[in-house]
Amino acid sequence: MAANSLTLELSPELAMLFEQYEALTRVSAEQYVQQLVEKTQPTLEAMVSALQEAGDDEAAVMELFGKKMAESMLRQQQAVQA
Repeated sequence: MAANSLTLELSPELAMLFEQYEALTRVSAEQYVQQLVEKTQPTLEAMVSALQEAGDDEAAVMELFGKKMAESMLRQQQAVQA
């Protein structure tokens, strides 16, 4: 599967912070953002699933999102313990 890319525009202040971070850690802005996005994938998956199930009902979306996040966290915990 081919990788997709995403272009982000950063404020000058944020760009400077990333430059400083990279100088200190040797982790580029791209690597930092990639790792951040990967770590939040379960959150995105839970939100997409909740939106698909609940449609326009905002209260239901939030309830389903909370439930799906709890299920995801439980699966992660069980995987670590296994």
